[in-house]
Amino acid sequence: MHISDLIDMLASDDQAMRRRAAELLSQNVDVAGDVATALVQHVGDNDRIVAEYCVATLEELGPPPASQLDELANLATAAEVDVAYWAVTLIGRCGVAASEQTHTLGNLVVSDAATIVRERAAWALGRIGPAASAAVPQLESAAGATPESLARAVAKALEAIKK
Repeated sequence: MHISDLIDMLASDDQAMRRRAAELLSQNVDVAGDVATALVQHVGDNDRIVAEYCVATLEELGPPPASQLDELANLATAAEVDVAYWAVTLIGRCGVAASEQTHTLGNLVVSDAATIVRERAAWALGRIGPAASAAVPQLESAAGATPESLARAVAKALEAIKK
């Protein structure tokens, strides 16, 4: 089965087909990186089993291909918290290669997004390091943010960027 077949199956209206595609991808993580954005989208699937397979696969993935960063940046602002969280996580896994996503991540830190997404955006900026210096003003404005876990994530990001 070709990877494009799995993408089509994952996008199917047929629940059983989506489940099978998600399961196959979870068993073949080495090819799953090529469909990272599709996996992120389906973390928000209305079928819990599909969503869980997608999360399991994403947990095992390394950085996605750079060609997927723009689409992941779009997903990072999704209303569905799990989708946004995983999009930001994959961006962060790319490190400095994701420096073009600095603006999106900085905006997320100071947005009204869920705290877990804001914390993950700060983490991702820290992973980008000094190449994310354009986000320093946003991070500094969130330095005293609540909850304390967000303030800690922001402080760590600032430390990594200012090295």
